[in-house]
Amino acid sequence: MSTSVTLKDSAELLHAIARLRTADGNSAAEAYVLIHHDEGNPNVISLEHEGEGIEDLASQLHEAEVQYAILRVREQLDITVAVKFVYIHWIGDKVPFTKKGRFGVVHGSVKENLPTCHADLETSSVDDITAENINRLINETSGTKSKVIDGNNTEGRHMRGFTSVPLSKGPGKSKANLVPVSAGGAAVKHGEDVTEAILDVRSDDSATTWACIGYEDDDVKKPLKCVSKGDGNVDELKHCLADDKPFYFLYRTTDTIDGHVTVKFVYIIWVGEQVKPLAKAKLSTHKGYVQELFSGCHVSIFATSRSEISRTIVTDKVQSASGSKSNVK
Repeated sequence: MSTSVTLKDSAELLHAIARLRTADGNSAAEAYVLIHHDEGNPNVISLEHEGEGIEDLASQLHEAEVQYAILRVREQLDITVAVKFVYIHWIGDKVPFTKKGRFGVVHGSVKENLPTCHADLETSSVDDITAENINRLINETSGTKSKVIDGNNTEGRHMRGFTSVPLSKGPGKSKANLVPVSAGGAAVKHGEDVTEAILDVRSDDSATTWACIGYEDDDVKKPLKCVSKGDGNVDELKHCLADDKPFYFLYRTTDTIDGHVTVKFVYIIWVGEQVKPLAKAKLSTHKGYVQELFSGCHVSIFATSRSEISRTIVTDKVQSASGSKSNVK
């Protein structure tokens, strides 16, 4: 089962997002782009609708579908008005469990194809898609006590544009999963061994080149633990892989750019093809939190097959990210 998505009519979708992000003082205070899985295919997404207003967005969400929206709102900051973007992950109540699993494993790829937003909202209830909830989410994320305002109150105010820098975290109290972008999912418990393993890979004084992180008793409902570490290349870590288990890897390698050796970090998410659908759905809720643990990586790889992890693939991805033409050493 593939964990990646492709964009159907990508130019149409990207232009819609560009229009949304180029707001000015004459633009609607609340506008959105709605994205869905084309003909229900988990591996293809496309533009579904462009519109204005939070209520209008809520009316476009379907209880038997998984959809994604980028919502533009305005937040008052003292005497200025800031444009903010919220990523909404909609999982309808009537989506079958098996389909939730199939859509869940591609969610990471969906987000990789969309721009960074200031905050995330994951929900299955239209009652959570309200100005009040969006207002609270924006406030918690930015650390302000101001409110999202409508277009009638913006005359004479300075419009401050979108920034891709994630803002600080704040706890959510809604029944929806209201979290800042850096923690786009449920928290996962983990011991000091996980933190120590990650730091070990990142340390210039350590020979460790990779760490494998899994779940206690291979149960995705239990805390994370360090499964193994090593000092070899990417082929060595593949010995940890199992078709019925999920793992997270941090891999340290190097790239040579203009004669200078630079350290690169690769984040690998492994979801074996025999991992059960319900477990895959649970994993999708952990994605944002685990990504935070592994933050600061140059490249991410989502894999379900051993053939998707190799020195050649890592080399190509690292070089593409850095713009180099030399080989990863």
